[in-house]
Amino acid sequence: MEKNRQELLREIWGAQDEAYELMVEYDSLPHHYGDAILYQAEGEIIDLIAVHPGVTTTELANILKKTASACSQIVRKLREKGFVEQTRNRENNRIYNLTLTQAGMKIYQEHQAFTQNCQDITFQLLEGFTEEELETHLRVQRKINEAYHGDVKRSRERFTR
Repeated sequence: MEKNRQELLREIWGAQDEAYELMVEYDSLPHHYGDAILYQAEGEIIDLIAVHPGVTTTELANILKKTASACSQIVRKLREKGFVEQTRNRENNRIYNLTLTQAGMKIYQEHQAFTQNCQDITFQLLEGFTEEELETHLRVQRKINEAYHGDVKRSRERFTR
């Protein structure tokens, strides 16, 4: 029996919910990067510092769309683990620039390899789909993301009134 449009849309909704729950669980788990064990948020900060040496915690927060306080806590943990160095900006004493230590750069490389492996596995699972099917999925996903952006915007507007 063929599914009608409403049933398909509800299945898409359910699949999105499942994907979200899996991503939340994945992000909450510690991951091994070489000898180090880090959470996804820590790996993400290390990646950004590697790509933007000298970045500030405030700039990280803007890139990640998180609070400066949340980024500051992660940076503090990474400094304590010896992966990040914080140096005072020469032009403005109140600003600290972030760089990776040698150990941090090794973690960055391990995290990149880990991410590449995850992508490789996912891309292998998708080999059976044609480019046209993948393009259709991408168009659908972008529309779903558009709906999520609208939900976020409306929710923010309700709280700022």
